[in-house]
Amino acid sequence: MLNLEPPKTRCHMIGRILLFVVACAIACPLVAQEPTEGQMQAAARLIDVMHYENSWGSVSEQIIQGIYPPGSDTSKFVIESQARMREMFAKQFRWQDLKPEYVRLYASLYTEAELRQLIAFYESPVGQKMMRLGPQMTARLLAITQRRMMAVAPS
Repeated sequence: MLNLEPPKTRCHMIGRILLFVVACAIACPLVAQEPTEGQMQAAARLIDVMHYENSWGSVSEQIIQGIYPPGSDTSKFVIESQARMREMFAKQFRWQDLKPEYVRLYASLYTEAELRQLIAFYESPVGQKMMRLGPQMTARLLAITQRRMMAVAPS
């Protein structure tokens, strides 16, 4: 049973403080560990091999198409809204600004060895095919989801 009473002696208080410090010391590396230079380099290579820069334009366009599906309202408001969104994406979501954040994310989630395995996969023919078909796959998956949402949407 957990004892929640205040410590009765100075020794008890020091013991609790030490226990707290040890617990924090054990937990901190699990929570906030900076990626190594090797992880950062491998993550940057992975991002390049995955052709994120080339696919970023189609991703942003898919986001816009998800909000304003083709064949939907073509009013002046919708057309102007699409144009404003494209302009916003061009200014606020520039690849050269996003890439360092993507690299840091991958480096923080994968070990250097795991990143090198991912690089090997994405350099393989099937990995390249996966990347080449990625936008088409995403568009088709989005269409399936939209079709199902329309089936359950109130009229």
